[in-house]
Amino acid sequence: MKQLARLLAGTLLAGFLGACTVLVPDPPEPVPSTVHVPDRLAQLPPDCPRTGSLLESEGLDARSEAQSAADLLTAVDEWSNAGSAMVANEPDWTDPDLPEHCLPDLADIIGGIHGSALLAAGGDQTVAIFRKELIGENLDNLKAARAQGYVTNIRRELVVVQRASTSQDGVFLNLVVRRLGPVADESSGMEEWFVIVAPQGQQDLVFHLETKDAEHGSFTW
Repeated sequence: MKQLARLLAGTLLAGFLGACTVLVPDPPEPVPSTVHVPDRLAQLPPDCPRTGSLLESEGLDARSEAQSAADLLTAVDEWSNAGSAMVANEPDWTDPDLPEHCLPDLADIIGGIHGSALLAAGGDQTVAIFRKELIGENLDNLKAARAQGYVTNIRRELVVVQRASTSQDGVFLNLVVRRLGPVADESSGMEEWFVIVAPQGQQDLVFHLETKDAEHGSFTW
């Protein structure tokens, strides 16, 4: 009797597996992403254009000192040039009758996007100063892009990491940075940066960022 039960169980299992092989449906179609991306342009005053889009900032990854330095310069460059493609190409933004306040309002919104992904809300006074400077630089680039009809490409290039250290509290960086203008490889000055990056929740954020002019030869190599 037990042998018969085993034979029946084996037969039923084989039949079940065989049926599954025949009846498995095709893979379902991919489900569209439901991740909500906020419409940042909806924050603009009603008389400003809502056409175009703004990219979110990816922020910093402080896994290493070198990665922190690279991510920092990339994030600053993205902030500086953010929105320039939109105001240079979208007809509503190139309209000669665009209200004067729209570009400053746009720069403030961009500052909120990139500032929150890069700079700690609890950072010191140097962070507040840097935030204000970047919002102003971005506004200058928005105006330039709209006037010239093409995107801006203001960049910063890492010359050397003079000093760097890592502790459980974060990363300290002393960088020498070359500012590059809109013309390819055209240097517009050298700066020395003193930076502290530390974790805050799920993000790595800048808590201190002091910059000063550094003429060639005034820093150590």
